[in-house]
Amino acid sequence: MEKSKLTDLEEKFCLVYACGPSPYNGNAQKTFDLVFNNNTGLLFDPDEVESNARKDVEVAIQVRQLMLRDDIRERISQIQNDNLVDAATLKPRLTSMLLKIADECSTLMVCDKFGVTLSPAALRAVSVNAASKLIDMYGIKEDIAHKVMLEGADGDGITFNLIVPEINKDNSVDKVIE
Repeated sequence: MEKSKLTDLEEKFCLVYACGPSPYNGNAQKTFDLVFNNNTGLLFDPDEVESNARKDVEVAIQVRQLMLRDDIRERISQIQNDNLVDAATLKPRLTSMLLKIADECSTLMVCDKFGVTLSPAALRAVSVNAASKLIDMYGIKEDIAHKVMLEGADGDGITFNLIVPEINKDNSVDKVIE
């Protein structure tokens, strides 16, 4: 196939497909729908299910034809090769995302479909896990152990890490927790 100059929309398609945000990155059909039809695919009218199905088939055929073009495949490959994602570029994005998750899940309250408030424990666990990943990413460790060093006369010695548990009088073995 003869190599042709891409139109602005075709170039945009290649860019969004190769390095766009989720859910478009790597998803040709969603990317095509966004770029060429200006449709995010997030909302649709359930009464128009049949017309949506026909539209999906038409879009799938157009996407297939576009993705079979050599110039499109070459441009996508070029963009993906130029796309540098390493620890230095990914760390700020992950930090931002994990902070957002930790903030939202630490205070969010959810209800089921009947309006009954659900336990926030699962969301709090997500928040704690996000904070834990941030701590691991940035090497933040709090020294909670106390160290005792026994040295000999020649400078050699043994180090003991002592962890002293706190005694909580409210939760004794003989007390029932309600």
